[in-house]
Order: sequence, then C-alpha cells, then structure tokens
Amino acid sequence: MVKVAPSVNKLRKKQDSKTERKGDLAPNPEMWAALNDGQLLNEILDDFYEQVFTDEKLAHFFKDSTQQRAKEKQYLFLKGIFTGEKCYFGERPRNAHHWMVISNELFDYREKLIEETLRKHHLAEPLIKQWIAVDEIYRKQIVKTEAFGKKVGGIEIPAEGYDVDTLTVGSMCDGCEAELAAGSSITYHVRTGKVFCKNCTPEDAVL
Repeated sequence: MVKVAPSVNKLRKKQDSKTERKGDLAPNPEMWAALNDGQLLNEILDDFYEQVFTDEKLAHFFKDSTQQRAKEKQYLFLKGIFTGEKCYFGERPRNAHHWMVISNELFDYREKLIEETLRKHHLAEPLIKQWIAVDEIYRKQIVKTEAFGKKVGGIEIPAEGYDVDTLTVGSMCDGCEAELAAGSSITYHVRTGKVFCKNCTPEDAVL
C-alpha cells in the first residue's frame, strides 16, 4: 500500500469537508447561470484585468504576476464561491494581499471599476449587488495602513526582506538569468520568492 504524506491527507479531508457557506458566500446558482456557466465570467475578467494592468493606481500591485495568471486565480476563486465547488486552492484573501497597503478609498476605486465592467457586460443589477456583497466580506482582510506577514501554519512570515539559502536543485537567477547549479548559495526575497546570485543580490538586502 502506498503511503500518503500527512499534508495530502489533510488536503483531502479539507476537500471532502461538508461545511457549507452561508449568507452572501452561499452557492449562487442564479449568478452562475447568468454567467453562462463561466463563459461570461471569463469575458468579464479578461476585460477587468486589461483595465487593471494599465491603471496607474492598481497596476503596480501586479508587477510580479501576469494578466493571465491573475485572471485564472480570480476565476477559480469566484467559481468556488458562486458554485460551491472546491476548485480554488490558492491563498485566501488575507494572505494573498498581505503585502499590499490598500486604503478604503482604493478598495472603493477597485470596486467601482468591477461594477462598471459588470454593467458593460449586461449583468443584471441585483446580481451586481450580490457580487459586490461578496467583495465587501473581504474588505476587512484586505484594507490596511501597513503590510503584514502572511500566516502559514499559524506562523507569520515577514511581508518584505531577504534571506539566504542553498539550492537543492538547479534554478535561474531572476536578475541576470544566469544558470544556478544545485548547491549554489543564493539570496531570495521572502515574499515574491525571486532568487538572486551573488552578483545580483539587491543592495537593500540586509542579511
């Protein structure tokens, strides 16, 4: 019999959990039907992130991501909420936004942008209100005056800064794109995970 790692068993139990979301986070068949089983959601998010990635107030939050990746993560997150399907296994909003300093005004700005995009794609007003109600649930997890570390296993990881390590497998420097062999000593950014060789270690990497 093949042994399964404890972490895999934990994930399987979480996937099999029968805990049901309630209130505005409860599955919303009407919403999913209006989104044409995800087809319209794809179109809405394509439009929305095209705007975000060129917006002077929002674009810098996505400098370490691609438009396609940002859209895919949001698609699965919303699909999981609207359908109740366990299809999103990314970080929860608190951890995903832990390093982003976002004011209530900026949250409102982003909310207005998604509202305008939903109307452009002719989503009914009652459904737009339901969508925004879901966004509002996460406001208190996202809005903050300073960055904080994300929590993994109850332990808070710093929001910014660098650490050093030795590679166990080969990689590539995110600075000069030079090949880094297994056993190389590297510096990495604790939030983004970007790896740097000795020549490309950032000047502000105080270790």
